[in-house]
Amino acid sequence: MAINQPCGTIAGMKRPSTHIHLQLKFPLLVLAGLLAAAFVLPDRVWNTMLAGLGGMYLAAWLWARALAKGLHGSRQLRFGWVSVGDRLEENFSLRNESWLPALWVEILDESNVPGYRTAVIRSVAAGGTDQWRNAAICERRGQFHLGPWAIRSSDPFGLFSLTIEYPVVDEVIIHPPIYGRLPIPLPAGQSNGRVRASQRAPQATLNAASVRPYHATDPQRWIHWPSTARRDELFVREFDLDAAGDIWLLLDMQAEVQLGQGIESTEEQAVLMAASLAARALRQNRAVGLAGYGRIPQVVSAGRGQGQRWRILRALALAQADGDSNLSVSLRDLGQVARRGAAAVIITPNTSAAWLPQSGEEPGDAPCVEYYLTSPREVAPA
Repeated sequence: MAINQPCGTIAGMKRPSTHIHLQLKFPLLVLAGLLAAAFVLPDRVWNTMLAGLGGMYLAAWLWARALAKGLHGSRQLRFGWVSVGDRLEENFSLRNESWLPALWVEILDESNVPGYRTAVIRSVAAGGTDQWRNAAICERRGQFHLGPWAIRSSDPFGLFSLTIEYPVVDEVIIHPPIYGRLPIPLPAGQSNGRVRASQRAPQATLNAASVRPYHATDPQRWIHWPSTARRDELFVREFDLDAAGDIWLLLDMQAEVQLGQGIESTEEQAVLMAASLAARALRQNRAVGLAGYGRIPQVVSAGRGQGQRWRILRALALAQADGDSNLSVSLRDLGQVARRGAAAVIITPNTSAAWLPQSGEEPGDAPCVEYYLTSPREVAPA
């Protein structure tokens, strides 16, 4: 026996649904037997037992119906951006608008965040609210989801159970952590000649190239006062790109060269190293790009600023070392997207030099790329 009814919903969200199920069917058979006995062998005993058992079923049904209409649950993620080692926290709330108490309410959750458990049993008084916070330490990077989830309760006799399902699913991206100090120098690259002259830096650099009329979005510190005084109109400086070129971080995502398991694996060490190097380069106002050719390629075009940092961290969170392409193929693919004068940091556990000659076989119009071989710390093969 099941009854489905929609619950209230918030605009733009999927509507929850309520199901009421008959839990214990044996007392229902006893009720049918008592009803038959009351007709065949009329007696006050049968009538009393029939009224008592029937009244209990009716009370249980009304209790379950009241909770189905008045019980509401909600959950809210406290922080949208989390990294490995951070606390993932959610605020849960149960609200009972019915005139009967919910003696027990169980939380059923289908979230797949590693190490995150929300299963709990609470109670909510009639017209009351219960709130609590659930938290766990993020153990692994990746893309996960919170929900769908449900709350389950019943009447005091356990005859009927009700389940309220919430189909809303929230995506959670757990980013790799960033280590501030790595003993690895950043390559300089070279942005000069027509490559530099044809572009202007979006932020201030040491190289002022020319002046242009002032726009409302320009910082006042860019104003070039001699030109402003001479032309009786506000002019600001335009800046050349720094001589240092773009940096590309190339991760070797070939599955067969990886070693180790979990946080000690070469895959995880490569991701941690790439995140830290990207953060350092962006702090220096360098343009940074990322390429990892797994089964699902993760390629982020070179760019600057805080937005670029989050784009790279998201790509690193999703990167998986499950690809078939070796470094020779990955380098050729990188040459199609990197600009001339860029420098590449290659992060790989592959100690073979078989892929190195390929770097000298690039066509003449390929970007000028410096190759740095960086291996994560040694781990024993699984």
